[in-house]
Amino acid sequence: MPNASQQFPHIFLKFVKSGTAASGGFPRPTQQSLANKGDAGGHGGRLKTSVSSIVLDWQTVREQRSQEGKPDLPDAAPLILKVDPQAFDADKLKSFGIEVILELEDGYIIGASADAGLTQLQEKIEKFMREEYGSGRVAQIYEVLEGRLGRLEYILSEELMARWDQIKDDDSYIVEVGVACVGLTSQFSDHPRRTEGETDDHYAQRIARWSDRRQQTEQEWNELLWKRQDDFLDFIQNYQHEIIQDASWDDRSHVALLPDSFSCVIEITGKGLKDVVINFPFVFDVSEPDQFAEPTIDVPFLPTPEPAFMLEPPSLLAPKVCVIDSGMQEQHQYLASAIDTVHSQCWIPGESHRTSDDVTGGGHGTRVAGAVLYPRELPKSGSHSAVCWLQNARVLNRDGIVPKKLNLSEVLNEIVEFYYNRTGTRIFNHSITGSVPCRLQYMSAWAAEIDYLTWRNDILFILAAGNIPIYRGIELGLSRRTIYEHFEAGLSYPEYLLKSSSRIANPAQSFQALTVGSISHTTYEVPPIQSIAKEDYPSAFSCSGYGIWDSIKPDVVEYGGDLAIDSGQPPSFPNIPELCPELVRSTTGGAPLSDQGAVGTSYAAPKVAHIAAVLAATFPQASCLLYRALIVHSARLPKWTNSSNEKLAQAIQMMGYGLPNLERALGNAPNRITLVTNEDVLISARQAHIYQVQLPPELQSLASEYDVLIEITLSYKAEPRRTRRNKRKYLSTWLHWQCSQKGESSDKFLERVLNDYEAQEDEEGGDGDFAWTLGQQKNYGKMRNISRGTGTVQKDWAIVQPDKLREAFCIAVVGHKGWNNDPTALVPYSLAVSFEVMDANVQVYTSFVEAQVPLQEQAQLEIQQKVIF
Repeated sequence: MPNASQQFPHIFLKFVKSGTAASGGFPRPTQQSLANKGDAGGHGGRLKTSVSSIVLDWQTVREQRSQEGKPDLPDAAPLILKVDPQAFDADKLKSFGIEVILELEDGYIIGASADAGLTQLQEKIEKFMREEYGSGRVAQIYEVLEGRLGRLEYILSEELMARWDQIKDDDSYIVEVGVACVGLTSQFSDHPRRTEGETDDHYAQRIARWSDRRQQTEQEWNELLWKRQDDFLDFIQNYQHEIIQDASWDDRSHVALLPDSFSCVIEITGKGLKDVVINFPFVFDVSEPDQFAEPTIDVPFLPTPEPAFMLEPPSLLAPKVCVIDSGMQEQHQYLASAIDTVHSQCWIPGESHRTSDDVTGGGHGTRVAGAVLYPRELPKSGSHSAVCWLQNARVLNRDGIVPKKLNLSEVLNEIVEFYYNRTGTRIFNHSITGSVPCRLQYMSAWAAEIDYLTWRNDILFILAAGNIPIYRGIELGLSRRTIYEHFEAGLSYPEYLLKSSSRIANPAQSFQALTVGSISHTTYEVPPIQSIAKEDYPSAFSCSGYGIWDSIKPDVVEYGGDLAIDSGQPPSFPNIPELCPELVRSTTGGAPLSDQGAVGTSYAAPKVAHIAAVLAATFPQASCLLYRALIVHSARLPKWTNSSNEKLAQAIQMMGYGLPNLERALGNAPNRITLVTNEDVLISARQAHIYQVQLPPELQSLASEYDVLIEITLSYKAEPRRTRRNKRKYLSTWLHWQCSQKGESSDKFLERVLNDYEAQEDEEGGDGDFAWTLGQQKNYGKMRNISRGTGTVQKDWAIVQPDKLREAFCIAVVGHKGWNNDPTALVPYSLAVSFEVMDANVQVYTSFVEAQVPLQEQAQLEIQQKVIF
């Protein structure tokens, strides 16, 4: 029987026009900036005094260190600047001889001078006081503050800051350190685009000049990177330390590189740690390595018959899913035929040839791998064809944790390079998280590496949201309560899931990965024992949102099991097999081939990886951005969330966009149609792309008792910068979508979008006539404290009456400047739009397809470039 993608396939959205907003000139300064400009002598004098104090302090510290025999400090004084948050561009500090180490919210910037005397900054202040031309930006620098001790609260993790006063000089500490290395070099610019009517020779000359400039910039950046690493090593070499690595420092295999920074894990004495944090001016992040946590339950083997089915290997051209986990039992009867054993690898130091899953109690990676192949249950008989090849990348040890001496940021880079470049693998399942809530100020090195790898390659990372442990079995830190502690404190389910202590774990906050939470597949009630969650409610252990900068995380959920509770005070949590999903398990020690003996978001994530694999098998030429868009687009929240806006808001925080549906992701139905971009489209800041959907008369003429569900999902990616702690500056370019108003032509819509562009930069655009559930801003949709606009996957939905629809429905995708000042910089996106009559008996698919024909004939795609890196 043909599936949905064959019977009712998606059709292509048609791009009809584009435009570029006129330059809006310079941002308007605040009243404080204007007042400073009017008081040049007073304001400049105050800045001059502050700078002189910082220079004197830095000189004193350097002299004292020399006398005490401590490591030399770099010729760069650390400082904190408070600048105009509206008008001052952080990158303009280069003209003041100041390197941006960390850009914060509300106008705060941590910087480092190009010389210890802050010479260029002092010269600019002197010119400002004399009111000389070209010094006006000094008015937008409100304060210059001491940076050695003042920056501690910004660069230390919450856990490390809380125990900073207890750091002992002679004790040893393992920390991850982030070091900025942007310097004062120029940014990379994108490859020149050919202009209309440009000759071959002229275009070739522009490309040659661009190539020379880029090569020079790359050389400058690499030289700075080498020097910054050498400076860091020189600084810590006098302390008892170890660079956590598998190879030598010289080949840089120990560091995780991003375009603006590098990070490494070091073991160092407390005395050395204090010196690095306080005095090394280029450090912007110091944190303790994450611990791995999973809610463990001990369910006895059930004496049930083993399924007697035969696993058939996938086709040679089937997609590949790399499972980054604890290894696999590669000869397992239910897995062996689908495992690409030739490319199995282990990244654990000292165990490079051991790829088996040694985690006790049934394994971890083995269970995850099984969930990729069998997302619901195992076949009972006959043969079953694997949808994909499984690849085994082992990074967890036999205890189910990441070894402390393993830098996951570095390892992920190696894994992607190995599998993506050698075997074309594009889907990576990463069911590993830290044990504490993710930080909300800025991206961790782990999450930022995932974002950067996604930007650089056509890949999709699928992550677990993280788990709340039942009992305190490992060091969780101050910020993560266990489920037992929540109940003991009088917090009921699901109340405790909405608390900050239940927030998603690192790296689930990654902007460009797909993060998966867990829901319960059943309701259990045998007094005095019952399941904590009911069917289709969030699992009792599943970490919740929101993510960094109030982004919607997790993105989606899948069935990862649930926990049982009794009526005791305080309660206990009995082990009930019926609440566990059926999973393949390791047979070590004579155990069965499968069981219902484990729960966790670890086993929800690979079920979404299964959907991604089916999409890749069905649409092999499509990009991973489209796979991500279709997965989120297919997701729905359960019916109980519709009972009130309060319930819906809680559900979005705990479950994101809901449970994906494979059939909806693959295709449509007689009462539903989905339109998608046929390939990734490239867009730059200040650009708007307009898509038009022709609605058939049959849809508009439906009786008013019918509801029409409209869903729109935008999926894009951009280049991240870890040293930017700002939702609009973390990415090189950020996007949003909006809809036309009733009766508005595509020309008028484009004109309005471009005319309102400057307002959209601040207000993020209007939402057309429909009552969207989320809205682009927190004050736009039905959910007043939630918006769709922060993340790189943006979905919204509305239910409308047929008479509210119009013949031509337009959607705009709009690009905005992030950290990248290059106006030609491009980012790719995919877009999906659906219309569904909420009555399966109403058939509109055929008429909808026919209505697109005139539009397809008149529209010409002006931008069909593929992303090339």
